[in-house]
Amino acid sequence: MTQLIRIEAARAALARAAWARGQSPAYGEDAIIDLLADIRQWCAAAELDFSRCNHIAWVVYQDENGGAA
Repeated sequence: MTQLIRIEAARAALARAAWARGQSPAYGEDAIIDLLADIRQWCAAAELDFSRCNHIAWVVYQDENGGAA
């Protein structure tokens, strides 16, 4: 997946999450924090390991960006 597609997917997820909360789309740090908290809650309810998922996402990010953080 290209970096541009991942960026657009993240932007769409932020907008959809705001819509689900009855808010206008936002793309700053507060919106990202809210979405991550939502995902943590969803993982807990679905009995998924958020920390593991987050770590694997970090590994994928590192791989896609040549190890640059």
